Amino acid sequence: MEPTPSPTEPTGAAQQVTPEPGPVQPAGRHVTVVGAGVSGLVAARDLARAGFRVTLVESADRLGGQVRTIDFADRRVDVGAEAVYVRPPHLAGLVRELGLWDSAVGSHPGTTLLGHPHGAQPMPAGIGPTGPTQLMPVVRSGMLSLPGMVRAGLEPFLARMTPPLPVDQDISVGGFLASRFGHEVVRRFVDPMLGSLHSGDVYQLSLRGNAPQLVAAAEHNKSLMLQRTPKATTSGPGFLSWTDGLQTLTNALAADIVAHGGTISTGVDVRQLARVAQGWQVRTSAGGFETDAVVLATPTQVTADLLSLLRGSAAETLRKQRAASIANVLLAMSADQVFTHRRGDRTLLRATPETNGILLPSDAPWTMKAATFLTTKWPHLRLTADGRDDNTFLVRVSAGRVGRHEIDDLDDAALVAQMADDLHRTTGISAEVRESKVVRWPVVPQCEVGQPADVAAIRADLARQLPTLALAGGGIDGLGISSVVRSGQNAARTIIDALA
Repeated sequence: MEPTPSPTEPTGAAQQVTPEPGPVQPAGRHVTVVGAGVSGLVAARDLARAGFRVTLVESADRLGGQVRTIDFADRRVDVGAEAVYVRPPHLAGLVRELGLWDSAVGSHPGTTLLGHPHGAQPMPAGIGPTGPTQLMPVVRSGMLSLPGMVRAGLEPFLARMTPPLPVDQDISVGGFLASRFGHEVVRRFVDPMLGSLHSGDVYQLSLRGNAPQLVAAAEHNKSLMLQRTPKATTSGPGFLSWTDGLQTLTNALAADIVAHGGTISTGVDVRQLARVAQGWQVRTSAGGFETDAVVLATPTQVTADLLSLLRGSAAETLRKQRAASIANVLLAMSADQVFTHRRGDRTLLRATPETNGILLPSDAPWTMKAATFLTTKWPHLRLTADGRDDNTFLVRVSAGRVGRHEIDDLDDAALVAQMADDLHRTTGISAEVRESKVVRWPVVPQCEVGQPADVAAIRADLARQLPTLALAGGGIDGLGISSVVRSGQNAARTIIDALA
């Protein structure tokens, strides 16, 4: 549906073990973490648990970064990241460590509609954001033309014939999958799923940065359709949230930082970093102080600004990163009208009570790119926070992709009207909108071809020249809860090793 954690989000190649609580470091070594998004919170927590004196500084008046939970229609609703995908062991482990596993709620295993220029239909079995793993469900779905089906069926043969991806090179996700399955598969499945998830162009998104699980197949000529699906490391639903939303996770991280002696300051801008004899001088809007090490878990452009006087070439590289402007629009509708086809409405009602949402391709003639039917996907949202059934059906609609600026030209009222109209045209839903809310995310970083190598080179340079400075965050290591958690863990390990 919308950009949410998923099996295809980059989880990084390096393995990371969360540091166990340890003794206070010699002379009370002090580490400053700049940025209290998920990666900054995770890094600060790991460092505090390892015994360092930690200061976490955030310029905004709230914690969480891409996690933001608001009050809407008497419910707690997420308007950034929507869920935690807990199949990766490092995420399941973090949720358990924080004591949040038993209170988590799982998503409803409903169906998802895939849109196309002429309508929408249920996603076939065996389809993921990186293409099909089973051919027959795709054949029966009728979503591919006969030449498209024949081309997709050649994947096991072409896997052996295609030149392997050199270990020092990158390729786009779309380019790689088109070479295996053909462009029609990319257009019908990969673009509406992976493209919507990242608000990006699948022919620009990095394979190494956005679909690392495909890298081995690319490097070793392995068939994607013939490979075995890895066994789940946890039982139960793969996507989890909490009745109070994903802020439950960020609040728990913050509480653990404080419990281990760390301090958190919001509304404070870090304006400059300068090297001093014993570490770093951190200059902020609230004054200056010295610290032994720094983790920058800030938006890419902020990171570039802070690096500009230290490593100019690194700053210029980071400034080249493209970003998308997106908006998430919450709609509260009258539930008893949602699946009722209105007399005279010539639009086919494609959504059912089992539909979790819809994903649209980038060539579709609508501004909307995805929608999640929140009260279907998350059953706890059918009731208000105090347990009332108020006949409300919640939909979260998203719009915006890299290189497209239609939503920036629409004010909130016009955007709500456009999203409601697009929702009707694609799903048939035309219920009364009783309440709405627009949340804009003007900078959604894109991890495009070449960025993983650029980031690796920057980190190698920092390791040689500024070993007590580490980078983290979605703009550095890719979007999604899975990748930013690992990014924070790895940044903490970098500092722990540097100060050992």
